[in-house]
Amino acid sequence: MEKYLLNAEMDRRLKVMENAVRLGLSDKCPSMMLLHPTAGKIMEAENSGRVAVGGMHTRAAARAIAAMQVNSGQGIVCAAPTAGSSGVMPGILVTMLEDMKIDRENVLKAMWAAGAVGLTLADRGTFAAEVCGCQVEVGAAAAMGAAAVVEVAGGSARQCSDAGAIMLHNTMGLVCDLVQYIVEVPCHSRNGAFAAQAFVCADMILGGYVNSIGINGTVDAVVSCGKMLREELRCTSRGGIAAAPEACLMKRCRC
Repeated sequence: MEKYLLNAEMDRRLKVMENAVRLGLSDKCPSMMLLHPTAGKIMEAENSGRVAVGGMHTRAAARAIAAMQVNSGQGIVCAAPTAGSSGVMPGILVTMLEDMKIDRENVLKAMWAAGAVGLTLADRGTFAAEVCGCQVEVGAAAAMGAAAVVEVAGGSARQCSDAGAIMLHNTMGLVCDLVQYIVEVPCHSRNGAFAAQAFVCADMILGGYVNSIGINGTVDAVVSCGKMLREELRCTSRGGIAAAPEACLMKRCRC
């Protein structure tokens, strides 16, 4: 009974993610502060062959951006693990359901694998960009997503952990430099790009890449690295891309 109740609650979260993706891709996507909706355009361009490569990775990116548009429009999303990274897991999970044709029960199982990687960071570190930069928000979400992909592909627990670890290796030192204190630029593009990259990291591990630094050591390094970041690079909008002249001059679409 307890297992059933836990899975039911996990399924409720998955439904929130699906709804966010669906709304973000529709013409009813809520308005944002700095950006205009583009997820639907990306998906349409991919479907009609107007992108360079396309395929599942591009669709995962579009879905991730769609969920982030809903977040920025003050809609309902599932923070996985944070609102600023709430596009990555929906992008990955909805792609599993719609493109990979994974049955819902196994997608829910994959979410538990993702949660195990997230729990490691929660226990040994933080999800706060104010403390360690975007590596513990979007980076963490992508690591969780990579573990989820390995799980649905039939990988072992060690492989799930290793996929999460190498994903974090690739986000090490990632700063939080949100433009004008708003979670849109560069947050949306990061969610999209790392949703796609999670599949690549999963394939590398499943294909035989041997990870030398486990998830615990990786998380400890992430936290240590994050604390070395200057204050300007930790969610203050005073450094990184947020300090670019174009960023400072961006006009608000909505106040």
